[in-house]
Order: sequence, then C-alpha cells, then structure tokens
Amino acid sequence: MTTHDSQGYWGSFLFSAAVADDSMTIRYKSRLLVLITLITGLLMWTYSFISIFFVQGRTLGMIGVICSTIHLLSPVVYRLSRSMTVAAYNMVVAGMAFQFSFSFFTGGFYAPTLIWFAVLPLIVGLLTNRAHAALWTLISATAYVGMFFLQEAGWVPESTLSELGRTLTQFMIGLGLIGLVGGFTLFFLELSYFYYHKPKGS
Repeated sequence: MTTHDSQGYWGSFLFSAAVADDSMTIRYKSRLLVLITLITGLLMWTYSFISIFFVQGRTLGMIGVICSTIHLLSPVVYRLSRSMTVAAYNMVVAGMAFQFSFSFFTGGFYAPTLIWFAVLPLIVGLLTNRAHAALWTLISATAYVGMFFLQEAGWVPESTLSELGRTLTQFMIGLGLIGLVGGFTLFFLELSYFYYHKPKGS
C-alpha cells in the first residue's frame, strides 16, 4: 500500500468524504426541521409550563416562554434566511439558553435536565454537517462544565421546584430522551438513503 493510499484509508476510517446536499436532500432536511421543531417544541413548552406553575418566581417562566417562542420560529427563520445552519442554530441556542436556565434554578450541576445538552449536537448534525456537530459537542461540554463551576462558586440558588414539578420533570427526561433518540435514529437512517449511492466529493 502506498503512502497516499494509506493516508486515504486512515482519513476515511471514521469519516467519509464530504458529500454535498442535493435538492432532494435539502427538501428532506427542511421537512425534518419542521418535524424536529414540533417534537422538541413540545418538550420546550412543557418545561415552560412546569416553570410557570411549579417553580417559585416568574423569572424562569418568562425565560421559558421567550426561548420556546424563538425556538418555534426556526422554520420561519429558515424560510427567510434560506440557511439551514442559521435555522438550526436558532433552534439549539434557544434550547440551550432555556435548559441552562432551568437547570440553574432547579438544582444547578445536579439538575438532571442538564442531560439535554447531549441532544444539541445531534440536532445540529442532522440538519447541517459534522463540523457544526463537532462545534456543538464542544459548546455543550463547555456549558456543562460551566454549570459545575457556578455550583462550586456558590452562585446557584436553592431549587424551588415543587415535588410534583420534579416528578413531571423526571418523566419528561426519561420519556423525552427515549422518544428523541428513537426518532433521531430513524431520521439518520432515512438520511443515509439519500447519501448511500452518491459519489464521494459530489
């Protein structure tokens, strides 16, 4: 095996060569954007409901409504910008802002809702490409570690989430993750059909 062949082998051992999205793939991703917005929007608005009725104070509820509204507008952002990257970032930035805030007010580093950070790179990767997925892996990890330092510094307030709210939150985490991971797996498999027979580098 020549040096060039060896480099090509190891270069494609984990990642395939870049494949450009054609018009059919772009249309599928636009429909996928709407579907992901609806699925994750249901979670966002449910957490907003919990924030309003089961957490003391109005701050978290207001953050939830604002972030959930911005998140819901992601398909509109795509329609106006014609950029899937802009629309995907609109979605995940709003999601991260709310989940970081929800965790901050309901337990900080020990709040189970921090696990939602793991879903953000998955959403970005589905809608854009691996470079953005890698970037959001770093961003999510940084936010997670950042919450730890806020906790250690004593800046995280005591949780005011009620017992019923805690129960609802736990259900949302368990059932929500099962639904999202299952759904995203199907989406990935569907996307693979679009790429499977396309020539590399096209």
